[in-house]
Amino acid sequence: MMLRAVVEPGTGTRLHNTTVPTPGQGEVLVRSTLVGICGSDTHALAGHHPFLTGPYVPGHEATGEVVSTGPGVDGSVRPGQRVLLKPNVACGTCVNCRADRTNACETLAWVGCDPSGALPGAMADYFVAPARNLYAVPDGLGDEAAALVECLATPVHAARIAGDLSGARVVVLGAGTIGLLCVVAALHAGAESVVVTDMEQSKLDRAVRVGAAGGVLATAGWLAHDVRDLLGGPADVVFDCVANRRSLDQAVSLVRRAGTLLIVGVPPRPDPINLPLIQDWELRVQGCAAYTEADIVTALGIAVEGGLPVDEIVSATYGLGHVAEAFAAAGADTSGKVLISMAR
Repeated sequence: MMLRAVVEPGTGTRLHNTTVPTPGQGEVLVRSTLVGICGSDTHALAGHHPFLTGPYVPGHEATGEVVSTGPGVDGSVRPGQRVLLKPNVACGTCVNCRADRTNACETLAWVGCDPSGALPGAMADYFVAPARNLYAVPDGLGDEAAALVECLATPVHAARIAGDLSGARVVVLGAGTIGLLCVVAALHAGAESVVVTDMEQSKLDRAVRVGAAGGVLATAGWLAHDVRDLLGGPADVVFDCVANRRSLDQAVSLVRRAGTLLIVGVPPRPDPINLPLIQDWELRVQGCAAYTEADIVTALGIAVEGGLPVDEIVSATYGLGHVAEAFAAAGADTSGKVLISMAR
């Protein structure tokens, strides 16, 4: 038997006793080590996520150790190996998968984000995942950094589909974990300067510590002027990690003509955007959803090179038995990443 966390949107979290799963064809049984609580999890718990509306087993930001493998798994995954999870499961055969856009698979499913119960997450003593969704953790990379690679992969993907960022002026709206990692990803992709906005000065200070050229409070009366002053002009690219009506308006006010606006955050509801200006300025508005295998590899490389600022990101670690307190902490303070440790 094992313990498994369950999130019930709008209600709370609970621990559930269940049997240890058995890996099926092409699957691997993993003993969980560290699992992150994502913003999507806290939004789901609060009843604000547009897709996670039923009870589910969380845990899509995860690292662990291989216990056993099911039929059809080759020797690239072996018992005792440390691995990290790529939770989005693609079919591999649809038009998008064939174009190496597996994040846009026509039948995309998610380990740890699945109210159907078919793909329970890693916030448990053990979890099962397809072998192709597990990546070996290099010996020199710590468990905390490994558990954060999945988080970094989303900003890496956003930076990649933004186009060539060499010498670009970039703005990041929102300095939570994803916003902070957008700074890391943009600079890694060659951005010349990154300026960040947020409602909290402490988050802006943290963004500067990891490489941002400066930060501006999102409530500033002259926000566009102040941001452009720090950048030396309008932004070539804006990463909107907030994705609400106010941030969308701010994004459009900050970007140059023919610039690019990336929607990185998960919008809580449909909101209008300034279509006349988008048309007249020929702005590119690009949705950003998760990542591909290539983005995971890039993010893992950044982590191995020491470019993942773990100390600036991880704010607290709780045991699985304190999952309710962990979710409360993650929901109350968005300035850092809360991890769940499976150590007993």
